[in-house]
Amino acid sequence: MKRLLIILSLLFTAVTLQARCKTAVAVVIDSATYAQTETSVQRYADAIKQYDRKNVLILVADWTPERLRDTLQLLHRTKGLEGAVLVGDIPVPMIRRAHHLCTAFKMNPAMPIKRSSVPSDRFYDCFSLRFDFISRDGRLYYYNLSPQGAQRVRCDIYTARIKPSKADPEHSFTDLVGEFLDKAAEAKKSREPLDEVFHFGGHGNSSESFNARIDEERAFYEQFALKEPQGRVRFLNFDEDRFTRTRLMATLADPAVDFAHIHSHGAVDAQYISKEPYTYMTGEHINNVKSALRARMRRSKDKESTAAELCQSFDVPASWLEGWDDAEVSRADSVRAASVDITLEDLDGYKPGAKVILLDACFNGAFLHDDYVASRYAFAHGSRTLAVTANSVNIIQDHWKNELAGLLGSGVCVGEWARNYMTLESHLFGDPTYSFAPSKAKSPDSQRGKAIHDGRYSPEKCLQILSGDPSMNVRLEAFYYIMREASDISIIDQALRKGLDDPYEMLRRMAARYSENYGAPDMLEAIAGHYLDPQEGSRVRYHLLNAFSLYPAESVEKALRSAWDGIWPTAEDFEAGVKRICNSIRSSDADLSALAKGEGSEKDRTFTVSHQRNACIPAAIDPMIAVISNENSPQDLRLKAAEALGWYTHSFRRQEIYERLKAVKVTDSALADEIYRTLRRLEDNAHTK
Repeated sequence: MKRLLIILSLLFTAVTLQARCKTAVAVVIDSATYAQTETSVQRYADAIKQYDRKNVLILVADWTPERLRDTLQLLHRTKGLEGAVLVGDIPVPMIRRAHHLCTAFKMNPAMPIKRSSVPSDRFYDCFSLRFDFISRDGRLYYYNLSPQGAQRVRCDIYTARIKPSKADPEHSFTDLVGEFLDKAAEAKKSREPLDEVFHFGGHGNSSESFNARIDEERAFYEQFALKEPQGRVRFLNFDEDRFTRTRLMATLADPAVDFAHIHSHGAVDAQYISKEPYTYMTGEHINNVKSALRARMRRSKDKESTAAELCQSFDVPASWLEGWDDAEVSRADSVRAASVDITLEDLDGYKPGAKVILLDACFNGAFLHDDYVASRYAFAHGSRTLAVTANSVNIIQDHWKNELAGLLGSGVCVGEWARNYMTLESHLFGDPTYSFAPSKAKSPDSQRGKAIHDGRYSPEKCLQILSGDPSMNVRLEAFYYIMREASDISIIDQALRKGLDDPYEMLRRMAARYSENYGAPDMLEAIAGHYLDPQEGSRVRYHLLNAFSLYPAESVEKALRSAWDGIWPTAEDFEAGVKRICNSIRSSDADLSALAKGEGSEKDRTFTVSHQRNACIPAAIDPMIAVISNENSPQDLRLKAAEALGWYTHSFRRQEIYERLKAVKVTDSALADEIYRTLRRLEDNAHTK
């Protein structure tokens, strides 16, 4: 540490820009990139000092993750560091044993280490987390999350990466770094108000619920305090054109768009906009099917067998498969398929214009790669985009990604906004110090939402806010705070019930999602009633349907029959639905019975246990604790059962799980470690200590 202080002292003497400010921003850059971009780095730092009135610390080194983390932590403590811009080839921390810090990522750790780890800059900005080094592979550094540190994300500073694509044949990596820094510096000379908001609904997202999109638009108007005609929110759905790809790209190229929220599925190299060319014409639907069948034929090894199987399975004539081996038809099919989505190839030469883009999709921000979707929006040659948020792995659809985004309209910088909602996989790319001109109209996020988020109100007070505040965004923030911080399970119970009754679809959806893990017996009646509400949105009903799995089949059937009005669904559909739901529950009950009795294969029992990471079925708790306590149970099964119980953070039995697990005595060190990790997760996320 003494050597580190000497290095920093020399560095600050050389490059610290002095300003009378309480906070500072660090521009962290590797030596090689700095050598090629020094002028642009200095120009960017000067602009932050002049226009944002913040101290700037330019930190140049051949970094290791530990050295950088220690440096930022020291600066946060001694220099008022509020954020860091990670420029160039900064090492990528690859985090393991931390699935609970993600929204959805749960890949089997036995998979290849690169695939089953999460690239995450929480290593650099969340100092309460602790990590144990595993190994290094070039610029990738692998770590286990340590149970000795925090088990939830609370970022102390914000971070953002400036890491362009290395696939541009005409512009080098450092050329694009310099161009972006110059663009960011220039943008600070004249701040514009945030008054143009755009959101897009991709196929399959939020169950393609119109209720979700209608309420999202209302929420944006309120969140950004927009009043027509001075401000507006515009929306595009995936099915408004046969091929929506170019229409979406044209919108995101418009520099008048201030904030764009893109809901879609995604990959490292693609945004999945539409599943197939949208149509309402029968002939076009048939063409879609034919194209899909031909694609299946091309992938098949046994053509004759596959053809017979397809014709029988889909009851179609063999003529629908014709052309699969025709070069011209294949080319047409390929062009047709490529027109559905946005790929990296589509983004070659593309010049985005929207100032801030939120990519609500899986893998678009996988910055461990040399080329990824987010880099094409933020750092492409000629791009006017200043900041992009994206995710390094897969994410859950039902997550409030624009939480507190109204702060942007109040003049808060992008990094400070993003710091409030970060998960392990969510990342910011571009200039985190970018900000809009503050609006005279006050956003509910700046008036009450941020105060709730920061804990200035108790869970009990948040319950009152949830019951009567006129702002849909404030009510949702109060609900989120209760789910994060309430230790009293009765407060959570009341919040779930109020949430399910709320006028705002997003709040009802979140209440339904948390109800999937709650499982209190007296909640079943409310779940059934809302599930059979003919006015309820499809995404809310999706989560309520999953919540039935927490209850006995007989109780679910009784609750459904009591809630059914006899009109909708029709009697035939209702009976079929009840049968399907109850059969699924009975199948799960049989699996849990086999687990409790030690019957069936170890593979099947392991699957049953691992399923609880998502399902959190209360009836699985007793057999899993029995497995953990039984020295004769297979080692891997015991480990997985101990880990699975850590996902019951919002179960009505979470305190019981904690107490019973603490009482378990084991001799195996690996199992003891897994139990300790689960206890720490319950302490931090369920407040059971």
